[in-house]
Parts: sequence; C-alpha cells; structure tokens
Amino acid sequence: MGEMTGAENATSLTTDAKEKDAKAVIYKIPDRVIPVIFLPGVMGSNLMIKGTNPPESLWRLDDNGSAVGGWWHRGPKDRRRLLDPNKVAVDQNGKIDNDLSDSHFISRRLRGWGEVGYLSYGQFLPWLQSALDSSSNTKEDLRTKLIGMNLNLEIGEEPLDADEVNLSYKYLYPVHVMGYNWLESIVPSAKVLLSKIDEIKSLYHAKSIKCEKVILVTHSMGGLVARYCSELSHGRDLILGIVHGVLPAIGAASAYRRMKAGMEYKGIEGKVTAEVAGGNAAEMTAVLSQSPGPLQLLPGIEYGRNWFKIKDGDEVYSLPNANPYEEIYKERGRWWSLCEEKLIDPTIDISNKEQLNMAWASYKRLMDENIQPVIEGLSGRYHNCTHSFYGSETPTLGEIVWQGNTGYLDERFARNRRRFPKDGRALNDGEEIFTTRTVATPLGGGGWKTGIHQEYTIEEPADFGDGTVPIRSAKILDTHLKSRCKLAVEHEPAYKNPDAQKYTLWAILKIVREIKKTSLKYSDD
Repeated sequence: MGEMTGAENATSLTTDAKEKDAKAVIYKIPDRVIPVIFLPGVMGSNLMIKGTNPPESLWRLDDNGSAVGGWWHRGPKDRRRLLDPNKVAVDQNGKIDNDLSDSHFISRRLRGWGEVGYLSYGQFLPWLQSALDSSSNTKEDLRTKLIGMNLNLEIGEEPLDADEVNLSYKYLYPVHVMGYNWLESIVPSAKVLLSKIDEIKSLYHAKSIKCEKVILVTHSMGGLVARYCSELSHGRDLILGIVHGVLPAIGAASAYRRMKAGMEYKGIEGKVTAEVAGGNAAEMTAVLSQSPGPLQLLPGIEYGRNWFKIKDGDEVYSLPNANPYEEIYKERGRWWSLCEEKLIDPTIDISNKEQLNMAWASYKRLMDENIQPVIEGLSGRYHNCTHSFYGSETPTLGEIVWQGNTGYLDERFARNRRRFPKDGRALNDGEEIFTTRTVATPLGGGGWKTGIHQEYTIEEPADFGDGTVPIRSAKILDTHLKSRCKLAVEHEPAYKNPDAQKYTLWAILKIVREIKKTSLKYSDD
C-alpha cells in the first residue's frame, strides 16, 4: 500500500436533516498499525509441561475448568515436581471464541489469544478488539461515545475531543496477547516481550504495513513484566505507552499471607480457586520457594516500614525497620518467618539437618539473586507515557497482623511479666499450615515458669483495595502517570468490569496521540 495523507485516507459522511451539523469521519483501511499487546496477571497464563508432544496441558483456565480440576487433590510433592519454573512453558492451546472473526488480521490464535485464561479474559479480549476495529466506525461506536465524557479521573488529562478520536481511525489496532511463565522471574519474561515486539513489527512489515511502536495493556503481575521490559531491558523506545490495571506497583502483603496460609478467598467459588492454586502453607511453600515470579510480588522497601505486626495485648512488635528481606523474608526458624524451612522440599527427610540446610540455602539464594534485586531494581521506574486504574472498595491486606490470644491460666502465670512472642518457638513446626500458629512464648523476669503458650492468627483485612493489592500499592504516584482512575473493581475479574474497559479504551486513545512523535504520523497532523 502507498502512503496516504489524513485527507486522502478519509471520507466525510453527512447525516440526515435532523442532525445536519453532525458528521462522522470514516477512514479507508489504514496501512499503519499500532499493535496492542495484552499481558495477563499471575496464574493468568496457560502452562504446559515443557517438551511434550503433543503438548501436555498443566494449567489451563478454560471455562470448563477441566485442566485445573486435577489440582484439587494434588499435595505439596506433586506441586513442587510439576510446578517447577524450569520444566514448564506457555501453553498456546487455550480456548478462543471466533478465532477468524477479525478480517484485517491474522487469526486470534496466531496473535496469542490461546496463551491466557479464558475464564479471566475470554470476554475482555473480543470486546477490546471490537472497540478498536476501525471497520465499525459509525457515529455511535464506542470511541465516539467517549468524546467529552468525564471519567472522574483522580489525576489526568482532559476528556477526549473529536480530533483525538478522529486521529485514532487512521490506524489499525490488532490485539495481540503474550502469556508468560509466571513461575519464573519476570526478567526472562521481559526479554521474551522484547522479542515479541520485534516479531510483531516484522510480521506487519512483511505485509508492507507500517508499524513502529506498540501499546501495552497489563493486568497485575503483567505490569511488572511490562515495566521491566520498558525500563530495564531497553524496550522503552518500542513502546508508545502502557495501561496498567490493578498493578501491585510496590508489592502486596497478600503475597506473604499466601506463603504462610495458602490463597485467600471469598465465597464458595473463591474457595474452589484457592484450593486449586494452593490452599495452605505446605502446598504454597513447596512451589513458591522455587518460583521467583510470585515472590517478586512481595512488598519491597518502597512499601514502607512497620507493615508487619505481632500484637500481644497492648504490646505491638512491628517490622520491617528498614529492610523486609533481611528482617522477614530471609529470617530463618521463626514461627512468623515468610518461609518455613520444613515445608520447602517435601521430598527430603526434615530430620536430616544437612538436607534441611541445603533446602534453606537454595531458598535464600533465590531471594538474594532473583527477588530482592528485581523488586528494588523496578522501584520508581515507569514508562514515560503510563496510565493506570486500581480498585479501592474491597477489604484488602495492607498490613499483616498476627493477633495473639492467651488462655486464662497462661495469662495468670504471665501476670506482671514481660512477654516476647517475636522470639517464640512454633510448637507444631511445619504442621500448622493455615492462618494460625501455636507459639511457646518466653517470659522475662524471675519465676519458676519461663514461658507460656499462645495462639497467633493472621487478622482479616483492615484496609481497602481490590482484594489482593491494597490502595497503598495500587495508587501509583502522580509523578509517574499521565492519568489514574479509581474504580470499584476486584483483582482477578478487573477487566470484566465495564468501567475498567471504558477507561482502558480511553487511555489507549490518549496514548495514540504519541504517534505524532514517530515516523507513522501523517503530514497534516
């Protein structure tokens, strides 16, 4: 196709006499594309066992749930063996509706739609492609309806005007999807994304279609992959802009809770999902202690001090004072430590100290080499054209609070004596795998009784967010953003929410203006 100016590429359509002043601009099929790449959240990508032929599905979130149903009764040993980040790959064969329905582009499967969970994204992806399809440009299309609309942004730009929307019709927006191995570090996933962008550009160049940069739309952990690709893997110049949804920008306290007690849940359906993902500390620790990806969701230094508390009556012990890695994540042998060493590798003899030491050394090495440097490396780093929405109305763990309970007799024995629960010993080490730990707490001062027994339980959420990411993490600082929108969305189904969809489309159209700074601009823009 030859190059067309904006005027050559446009035709005016005048409406009937009742709306004689109204015009809609309809463009011929453009020869310039701005691919939109969607990146899912943690557990949102389908996985298969690496090297199997035909592919053996391991984790596939289709609507019938058959591929994840087998996880219901799998214990820690099976989970550690199967969910090994080095032994899995992205499964491209998930469910897709209407695979060949987008007439301008290659099939949805070839654009990666089968790589992500249909349960989470099966409705959103077709909606987004339809909203971005220039062939549907009429006076009442979704883009036109956004002109002048007030989205009640917390921070951000002016409402869309007609010129911005008309500019958007001069380009095509094929929606691509990139699933990734969410068990491994986001670093290799960011490099895969970089390669994927080059691959997509080459695809359109081979068809004599101009393509220079892409737009990224992310969900949760996918936003960390996008940020690492943009800011630490030299991908910024290939990215026109990024829309983040429910991003754990500085971590989430729920990542600690999952390691200690399994997935949190709400309602019957939530309990089913939690049991599949990992319903207790034994199942979660066996997998996460070898999987850097989910651990990279832990709160970093930027999350702040004193978000971790042990409460014993009026006494409150707070951490971290400065460094959560040294003070919580790599603390060994405490009942409240992030990682309980006896749960790391269910295949070893936990009475064998040498084997136990080797398991702990492996976990600590993972924390030193793959967790702390990545979390801290991302601190304060965002693409210079970033938009973001977050959830604000669902109870969410902003802090971890272990609340103590002391029986009547132990309370009497400990009267007028200082108690030290932070230094206590787990009475059922490796056996209590839910939200409660029984602790032998030392007592200060003299007396024949040197300690008491207490029960500590993780308190229910006292903050708000999307149910997983608290406001303190999801509300990205103004200085990093072009716009930010607070919505009543929950974490996993965020992109099923109509308001989130509307904001995402709005943000994409705002990002499209950046095309004027590239070689894909039209001479009359």
